[in-house]
Amino acid sequence: MQIKLSCLVFASLILALASISCASSSFSADSDNQNAVRLAPDVRQEMLDASYWISKTRNPYKIKMTKEQIAFWNKQVVQATMPETDSPYLVSDLRKFDSVISSAELRISIIHYNQSISWYTKRRDEIYRLTESDWHSFYEKMHFAPLGTFAYFSGRQKNPGVEAMDFPVRKAIVVRRSDLRLVPDDTVYTDDNEYWYDDTAQNSGILMNEPVLVLWTSADKKWFFVKSNFCNGWIHREDVAFCTDKEFERYFDYAEQPESSFITITADRFVLPAEYTIPQNAKDFSAVPELFMGTYLHTADWNDERFSDIFSERTPYASYIAEIPYKKADESLGIAYASVPGGICTEGLLEFTAANTLTLAFKPLGNRYGWGGMNDSRDCSEYLKDIFRCFGFMLPRNSRLQMAMPGETIAFRKKSNSARKSAISSLEAGAILGFPGHVFMYLGKEKGNHYVISALGAYYPDGKTIEKQIDVNSVNVNTVEVVRKNGKNWLENLTHAKSFADDGSFVEYEIPLNPKWKYADFSKINTGSAYLYKAKTNRRNITIAVNAGHGAKGGNLVKTYSHPDKSPKLTGGTDPAGVTESTAISGGMQFADGKTEAEVNLRTARFLKDALLKKGFDVLMIRDSDDTQLDNIARTVISNNNARIHIAIHFDSDAQTEDKGCFYCGVPPDLRKLFPVKKHWKESERLGQCLIDGLRNQNLPIYQNGSLEVDLTQTSYSTIPTVDIELGNQHTPTDTESLKIRVDGLVMGILQFFSK
Repeated sequence: MQIKLSCLVFASLILALASISCASSSFSADSDNQNAVRLAPDVRQEMLDASYWISKTRNPYKIKMTKEQIAFWNKQVVQATMPETDSPYLVSDLRKFDSVISSAELRISIIHYNQSISWYTKRRDEIYRLTESDWHSFYEKMHFAPLGTFAYFSGRQKNPGVEAMDFPVRKAIVVRRSDLRLVPDDTVYTDDNEYWYDDTAQNSGILMNEPVLVLWTSADKKWFFVKSNFCNGWIHREDVAFCTDKEFERYFDYAEQPESSFITITADRFVLPAEYTIPQNAKDFSAVPELFMGTYLHTADWNDERFSDIFSERTPYASYIAEIPYKKADESLGIAYASVPGGICTEGLLEFTAANTLTLAFKPLGNRYGWGGMNDSRDCSEYLKDIFRCFGFMLPRNSRLQMAMPGETIAFRKKSNSARKSAISSLEAGAILGFPGHVFMYLGKEKGNHYVISALGAYYPDGKTIEKQIDVNSVNVNTVEVVRKNGKNWLENLTHAKSFADDGSFVEYEIPLNPKWKYADFSKINTGSAYLYKAKTNRRNITIAVNAGHGAKGGNLVKTYSHPDKSPKLTGGTDPAGVTESTAISGGMQFADGKTEAEVNLRTARFLKDALLKKGFDVLMIRDSDDTQLDNIARTVISNNNARIHIAIHFDSDAQTEDKGCFYCGVPPDLRKLFPVKKHWKESERLGQCLIDGLRNQNLPIYQNGSLEVDLTQTSYSTIPTVDIELGNQHTPTDTESLKIRVDGLVMGILQFFSK
């Protein structure tokens, strides 16, 4: 039973189809003492306390990973994809997404109808199965008209029959703990008309202060379709506030932020009393938020004059002043303040120790299980995600992706039960175990039994006959000997164990300028970094530097030597011929449609990156953000030392009134004599011609013969084949389809270059 979904949404929905079960031959409530706490088999009451397991853990207070190591681990997760697939990424860096999204990309991101799916709801206390017509009404609610026809979404039509369009992507912050839904609707739906505990339309919970990208708006304007760093979904419009680029940047990389700049909520959940909120001139702020474990709040200084004499009866010691987000009347992000008790939070992040991990794990003990975060609760993967957020880890949303995370891994497939037990015994408390549909935390071993804790669904009273499930739906402790619905116990079902440590395969993806590299000392703007992406399949062991031109704020105010021998420029361009110093990196031009060249160059470079990775090339993204503080010399030197070829993406600025076509910047004859140009210019020219051939094969217009000789800093400092490719001018269309056609041509040219 499946729904055609985007990869992340589909992966989340899979969890609902795999009932998490375990055998329970008896509960304490079935004994003589009817008031006893309910326990799973072989679990004693003292085992419900974190201190019990801490006392059995070797070196429970040893720091397992530093903040720096956690930040590095996060970078591996952001780069990782599911094995043997191109996507989805386990965790996404929202800062690296485009400023627009195409209609095609939106179509594949939103839930699709599949006639084999069965969704039920209750209408006037009667069970009702949704029909194809009901799904049609979903599409109307989602405002799909600009994206495609109902027949297309039903899988009956390959051509959506609508014009391909791009739509703006807006940056925003979630202002309270909210839900991400598969449909813009709060109605409870189930795929099992005899089981109504799980809401099939629930995709995930999302915490306050989480950044999101707003991709689409429902027809009634009450819902936004958003992308978080872990999944997509529909969220109530009132729960999201739009923010500026600068504000957006504050809500990332907490493992790299100063400890004093934020607090992390470590209580399971805490309702902030109204009197804790500091009066401000914030007429739009009214809600008193509930804070959940793993929430990050930025802090303010108690000595700020705004906070003097603000409490009438007390001065709240042992408390922090924290920023509380809210949505202004104009839908922008507003900030109020509140005193947050120190007992429910930690300054910065908790130290990552076994003791702290176990302490957090037991705080939600007995709380209800909430599929996809429904009812302000947690399912198995969200339970773990919120715990490890307190240390700064960025975990994926669902069990399948969490088991694909980087780190030390034990694979249980093809192991005997005795080998499985031996492998579990080697784990430290706090490690993650899992099988398809469920993940849980290892606690320790006693009398031959291995104990775990998780947010789970159901037990089965008899693992042999599987007669009836007992709906536990709680955060609970049990052994791995309990039985699932398939008749096998958890031990037999195990597929992976994960520890948060470098397994030896981590790669340093971030590549800054090394001052020891040749010509590095000529650079004046070099605090940024390039990022290396490695192909997952059919790797060629060839790295291509893709340089999205421009995009370095302040670069036009700095000058660097045009040539390494400090000789004058031979041709004009951004700077005139004859000067010995050129603009370090210019700001670029503006297209006729209002977009900046830096923005379009970056979008094109990202499309090229994705296409090259699929062809087995590794890609060195010289610029992978709106503002990368690397000048032209730094970009060239990084490429020289980490790539086989260097391709800079540009569009020309001229006095033309229409798109004049593509060309590459060839090497002027006199520049060919200069060292190091004389060592690479012939291959650079061949690379340029190959790229033009590929673009010509896409039936794109080519300017003159495809080459224009220009003296460029990039060419002068290169020691590898290098090309500045101009993909048009200010009148070139910048929609997704037009850019991808150009990318297809570039890929053809690159393949041609390496085929000789």
